[in-house]
Amino acid sequence: MNQSISTWVIFNIFIIIVLLFDILWSRGKVYKFKPALLWSVSWITLSMVVALWFFVEDGSLLENNERGISFLAAYIAEKALCFDNLFVFILIFQFFKIPANLQSLALTYGIIGALVARAIFIAIGSIILSMFGWVMLIMGIFLVYTGIKISLAKEENVNPEKNFLFKFSKKFMNITDEFKGSNFTVKDNKGITRLTPMFLVVIVLASTDIIFAIDSIPTVFGITQDVFIVWSSNMMAVVGMRPLFFLIQEIKNQFRFLKYGLGIILVIIGLKMAFEYILDYHINIYFSLSAIVIVITGSILLSSLFPERNGSNPIKN
Repeated sequence: MNQSISTWVIFNIFIIIVLLFDILWSRGKVYKFKPALLWSVSWITLSMVVALWFFVEDGSLLENNERGISFLAAYIAEKALCFDNLFVFILIFQFFKIPANLQSLALTYGIIGALVARAIFIAIGSIILSMFGWVMLIMGIFLVYTGIKISLAKEENVNPEKNFLFKFSKKFMNITDEFKGSNFTVKDNKGITRLTPMFLVVIVLASTDIIFAIDSIPTVFGITQDVFIVWSSNMMAVVGMRPLFFLIQEIKNQFRFLKYGLGIILVIIGLKMAFEYILDYHINIYFSLSAIVIVITGSILLSSLFPERNGSNPIKN
């Protein structure tokens, strides 16, 4: 179903309002466990309202409502991938030793970067898929590879010092060693303008957002090729990242095995895309939703039953 222009406009205005509220309300805030949990639940509830709209729009709450089910499957998959994204954000913040009062601002840059990166890749992906159907097979193979890679990745694989933009900036730009509030630049005693570490943080976050978008967008296109659902599920998954970031810092050991669950989901979606293209057969969307829910739930339950004893977090990309 092609969504009307008015629906696109209304939804995007809604997203802008939600983002502005999140940014203005949370400016400089460091959430404790309870507020982080309450706000995370609130954002998820808002996403379920959007899901309900898809169900109502199709005229059926349960039977043959492929768009509603597609949104739920895409949203859950994207939300799970946001967890992985946020774990890497935590590592980046720890590496740069960002002061607590600046973490919320840095997180804002990361969230905006994630939104922009996903918007670009959704636009590119929809155009390419409409022109070259065989790209579905390539995306499927890529997701299988990525799923295996995520499952086998080790903690030391995430190191901002190995980031190309980080190395380039450190080598060719004049950067200070200390943060100067939220400023990107500062003048030293000689009046020379130098970049602050906050500039490096934004550079690394931006490149990280691009990497995650490369994984994320093929995944959701493997669930549905309805561009509006791809867009809306991504936006609703990303806008609730701020309180989720602080919540994860408190309970990160409860997601010890999530990276394996994500890997399995990517492999399943990748194989689904490949089989659908090769066999020219559409696999029921209920299969995708059931697989995603079962795998994510199972990985979280296993993490709760067998938490990491030393407090480290193995979920890295």
